[in-house]
Amino acid sequence: MKNKKVFEELVQVLRELPPDQLAEWEQRLDLQLSVWEIRNLRGIFYRYHDDQHIGQKRRELYADEHPGIDMEAIRRARLLPVVDSLEGNTLIHPLLTPVIQVNRENDKARAVFTSFGYEALSIHREPPMAIWSMGYIPGGHLKQHGEWRILYGEWQRTVKADREKGWVSDMQRSNCRPPLTQEEDRKYLGQYAYRKEEPRKPVPAYPDENTWDAYPDEMDTAWIRRNLKDRREDGV
Repeated sequence: MKNKKVFEELVQVLRELPPDQLAEWEQRLDLQLSVWEIRNLRGIFYRYHDDQHIGQKRRELYADEHPGIDMEAIRRARLLPVVDSLEGNTLIHPLLTPVIQVNRENDKARAVFTSFGYEALSIHREPPMAIWSMGYIPGGHLKQHGEWRILYGEWQRTVKADREKGWVSDMQRSNCRPPLTQEEDRKYLGQYAYRKEEPRKPVPAYPDENTWDAYPDEMDTAWIRRNLKDRREDGV
C-alpha cells in the first residue's frame, strides 16, 4: 500500500509539471537509458573477448553499416589466433568506472572504460604465464536502427606484467605474428604504457560535456589525446 501511495503521488507531480519541464525530464531519462545500454553493449563485447566463445556464432556489435568502419579488416582480425596453444589460456577483463557522454540528439556517444584484468597466456607454446593486464578502452558508439553499436574502441595497455615480478620490473609485449620488436610494440598498444624512464602520458582523456561541440565528427578520435597538448615540456 505504501508503494502504491508513493506511485500515485509521483504521477500527480508529473501531471502538474509544465510541458517544457516534463519534456526535459523525458530527455534526461532517455540519455540515462542510453548510458545503461552502452555499458551493457561494451560488457557483452568483452565477454566475447574473455571467454573467446570458441565454436559459437558471434553476435555483431559493431556499427557495420557505417561507412567509416572497415568491417572486412575486423573480420580478418577475428580469425587470427591469440596464441599458438590454448592450454591454460585465460583472458578476464572486467570493465570498470565508465565515463560516458551522449550527444544531445541521443544517437552518438563517447566513453572510456577502465579494465583491471588478469590473464594466463603463452607467447608461443611454453607454459602460460600469470599476467596482470591493466588499461583503458576509449571508444565511440552510434545508434544503428535504434540499437547502440560500437564505432571504434581499441584496448589501450597501461600495464602487462608477470604477476610475480610486477610492472616496474617486467613489461610484456603484445602477442603478434611475427613478434613485435620493442619499438614496434611502443608504437602499437604500448605507446601509452608504463615505462621506467618517463612519466606515463595522460591518455586517454575522458569525454567531457564539451566533447561533441569540440569534436562533432563521430569518427574523430582526437578527443582521446587532447590533453597531451597541455603538457609542459618537462613531462609534468
